[in-house]
Amino acid sequence: MKKKILIVLSAVLVGVSSFGQLDRSVPPKPQPNPEIKINIPDVITADNGLKIIVVENHKLPRVSFQLFVDYPIMLEGNKAGMGDIFGQLLGSGTTKTSKDEFDAKVDYMGANISTFSRGVYASSLKKHTPKLLELVSEMINYPAFPQDEFDRIIKQQISSLASEKTDPNAMAGNVSGIVNYGAGHPYGEIVTEKTLANITLDDIKAHYKKYFVPNQAYLVIVGDVTQDEAKDYVKTYFSTWQKGETTKQEQFGFPKNTGTNVYFVDKPGAVQSQIKITHTVNLMPGHEDAVKLSVLNQILGGGSFSARLMSNLREDKAYTYGCYSSISPDELIGSFSAGGSFRNEVTDSAIVQILYEIERMGTELVTDSELSLVKSSMTGSFARSLESSQTIANFALNTIRYNLPKDYYATYLQRLEQVTKEDILAMAKKYLHPDNINIIVVGNSEIAGKLEVFDNNGGMSFKDSYGVDAVQLKAVPDGVSLNSIVDNYIFKTFLVGSKSELDAKMAKIGFIQKSYKSHIEEFGADMFMITYAAPSNKTATIVKINSAQGNMVAQKEWFNGEAGGTFIMGAGKTKYEGEDLEAKKEDNFPMSQFYYFTNPKYKVELMGIDVVEDKEYYKVKVSREGKDEFGYEYYSVETGLLEMEESFAIDEEGNSVSSMMIFSDFKEVKGGMMIPHKMTMNNSGQVIEMELSGSTVSKKAKTTAFDGQF
Repeated sequence: MKKKILIVLSAVLVGVSSFGQLDRSVPPKPQPNPEIKINIPDVITADNGLKIIVVENHKLPRVSFQLFVDYPIMLEGNKAGMGDIFGQLLGSGTTKTSKDEFDAKVDYMGANISTFSRGVYASSLKKHTPKLLELVSEMINYPAFPQDEFDRIIKQQISSLASEKTDPNAMAGNVSGIVNYGAGHPYGEIVTEKTLANITLDDIKAHYKKYFVPNQAYLVIVGDVTQDEAKDYVKTYFSTWQKGETTKQEQFGFPKNTGTNVYFVDKPGAVQSQIKITHTVNLMPGHEDAVKLSVLNQILGGGSFSARLMSNLREDKAYTYGCYSSISPDELIGSFSAGGSFRNEVTDSAIVQILYEIERMGTELVTDSELSLVKSSMTGSFARSLESSQTIANFALNTIRYNLPKDYYATYLQRLEQVTKEDILAMAKKYLHPDNINIIVVGNSEIAGKLEVFDNNGGMSFKDSYGVDAVQLKAVPDGVSLNSIVDNYIFKTFLVGSKSELDAKMAKIGFIQKSYKSHIEEFGADMFMITYAAPSNKTATIVKINSAQGNMVAQKEWFNGEAGGTFIMGAGKTKYEGEDLEAKKEDNFPMSQFYYFTNPKYKVELMGIDVVEDKEYYKVKVSREGKDEFGYEYYSVETGLLEMEESFAIDEEGNSVSSMMIFSDFKEVKGGMMIPHKMTMNNSGQVIEMELSGSTVSKKAKTTAFDGQF
């Protein structure tokens, strides 16, 4: 026994001695990545053609179901946006159960059911699975598609589009879709108010009948479930789903970019430029080059602070908070893009540096440290992703959809380890095309002149927020002037035909009150706004919010001609003082247009005739002396009425802030005024629609609101 102990101690001492003699200046050699055991299950095909993939994970008593209907990617034409509308409407109840009842049943189980354009995702505790699948089965077999929900979703989508008009990322995305793919490609279609208005409920029902069929669908079941249980679930809840015709994917060709093309979108008042440098890539999911390209992209601009774009444009030159790149495979056509948001004054310099980094990827080898760091990071990310059974489910679905080798994901780390510097250089030469690329910039028109130099293919093009060629302002016809446009608007508003008639009318108007109401669906609340005005400069506004949580005053403003202030919920009261007080004392009743040509602080310019959604407007720029803000007013050429206002300013943090008001449904009210009965306010992407609920036009004011007593 003593001998055995001595042998063990001796072995330990030798080990310690050896450890002490290690050369710590030499890092240990990395061990080769092992092949990971990822079980891609066999597909079970039901009698109706539904393909079932079961991923067992018995750690928690939960089960999830992802139904993915793999119908073709198609052109939607003048009904662009229909797929998304269908996906939302699918979750709006069934012919057996109303939406409210359906949602209540889901909530009672603590379950989750969500719909999207190509199917349904549902999850719950295992004990609720039968009830959950009863609801899913009902949803896919007996969707209600109610008209009122359809109308609500269309309205909601149109409001979302209004917010996108102020979002530089959305603008750049629309333009890149058009210039990369073309309008004849599904990825080049842009959803607009017009295309949404063209969609009918019958279109949704026809889409469901033609494409939402089991023989084009996959059901991925993940969680505490066995193969036999899964088969029983499918037989019980999905066998009544009727088979339909199989539709084949149309081929749309491979759009290619030629030359360097610059596209500019004007965003007035912007203090930053959104840059997107992009082109198409012939890269299908599961391609043998995909892993190498992932490494390339991580080195170029995949998200870390050590990536070249971030290191160059943020860390070194401080042009931006972030600059990134992406290389995306796709079953039709992939894409490459790089860019970010940059200060106006360095927009052209940022483009130079982004192009430099893209070109450098294809002209010199990356460093050993860059390659090692990225491969280590990607190895860790992949390993962590395997902790989720949903990841395995996605791997299984991709393997089957794209006909990948069964060990495609199991050998991922081995293929990652084998990527060399020479591979990265070869991939850059093959897939990155800095000489055939689209440069998209959304920003202030003042920087546009610096960008022409980058275009070598016919000159820079101007686009609108939807990617359509921007219409240049047209000259106003002879006989039309700024004075005539403003006077005509005033006459139309007060229903008079001459200056003398206006003077007589204004002698009878000394008080105007307007009440507007809006329902804010996402908060389940109603908003009420009441405005008051009286000569010569008395104003007041109150905004109230009524919801299930209670009624509250969100904002107040008042001025009695000499003093006043504001109240904002959460910020308290502020008294008008200094420049703000002097500005409030300036005449403003009944509207600012009355004083455009008599108040020297106003600077008003007639820009020309602009075309907005096929309608012509006289575009007028309005600014004030000493103010950093300005705006545009759009007077309809047809009606003479002011139908849109845009305002641009810089906030305390130096960010561009914009708002738009759209006025419509003009009607005469008692007292002799033409007032818009509908207003849509878009404040930096937050859209609120308001309707006139009451108005008072009288000779004398009967209110204490001007003193802050509402």
